[in-house]
Amino acid sequence: MANRLFGNKLKYLIIFCISILLLFIITYIALAVGKYTISFNNFFKALFSNNSEYITERSVIINLRLPRTLMAILVGASLSVSGLVYQEIFQNKLVSPDFLGVSSGASFGATLAILIGLSGFIICLFSFILGMITMICTLVIARAFKNKSSIVLILAGIIISGFLEACISFVKFMADTDSKLGEITFWLMGSFSKVVINDVYIVLPIVIICLVILFTIRWRINIVALGKEQAETKGLNYKAYKLGFILIVTILTSVSVAFSGVIGWIGLVVPHIARILVGRNTNKTLPLTIFIGANFMVLCDIISRSFTFSEIPLSAVSGFIGTPLFIGILIFKKRHSYVEN
Repeated sequence: MANRLFGNKLKYLIIFCISILLLFIITYIALAVGKYTISFNNFFKALFSNNSEYITERSVIINLRLPRTLMAILVGASLSVSGLVYQEIFQNKLVSPDFLGVSSGASFGATLAILIGLSGFIICLFSFILGMITMICTLVIARAFKNKSSIVLILAGIIISGFLEACISFVKFMADTDSKLGEITFWLMGSFSKVVINDVYIVLPIVIICLVILFTIRWRINIVALGKEQAETKGLNYKAYKLGFILIVTILTSVSVAFSGVIGWIGLVVPHIARILVGRNTNKTLPLTIFIGANFMVLCDIISRSFTFSEIPLSAVSGFIGTPLFIGILIFKKRHSYVEN
């Protein structure tokens, strides 16, 4: 028994260290590779020397690639952890970060801001605020049914999402086809192309605070996942913690969508990968999900901007990667009679 426990801990430590190492490697690739590729030697000379010969390389790394790579790390970690927490507390492995209508609300906020003629940070602010309002509306509607089942909350999210998708379609119909419509469509498909370092300064503390809170109380996610009766039997305030978890991951989802647009699949697929690797225990899966999600998102960004003249939308790239990955996960579970424990 002791040997098995030690073996599981060692396996987790190895997987966790590999995920961190991969993030460093992929981050380097993200900063060095693109339409303007920077060699290994020139990369470090540009960063750590004041030689004017490397001013172009330094500008590309610091001003263009670093902000979007850092944002990709933050968004990838946020959406992945949001998906994990939602899947656990609602005991539904097909749930993704946008199932409460948060992504639809954030998208409507952004499209409305673009239609009005706003730009930059104000678009992100509109997106974030509408995402949070949507979550509140979903909770209010679910409460109005006076049914404590999680299914009611999911249905409320579907209702809100459907209404907001109609609102987005109406905004696109009203938008000027020569200017606004293209901007709205591009934003909805997801991109880090307009991210600047000031955006990272805004998102970083929000994401760090939310992730630290979730990391600190991650063991309680396991208890909430057991259901109301068992959670209360163990002395846990089920309603308070469930609402708290929903609020935290809604903030993570809203701020991610606000600065990157809508990016699918990552919040659905990454938690499954983490559970396959280390089992169903948020003490282990939550930290691992942060780094797997960050790796996934940075990889998508590299592909998005490196292989065509114009950037491929992130939602398309994540779909191309996420779909076969999810199919592979389903096949793996079926063939190996995989049971999450």
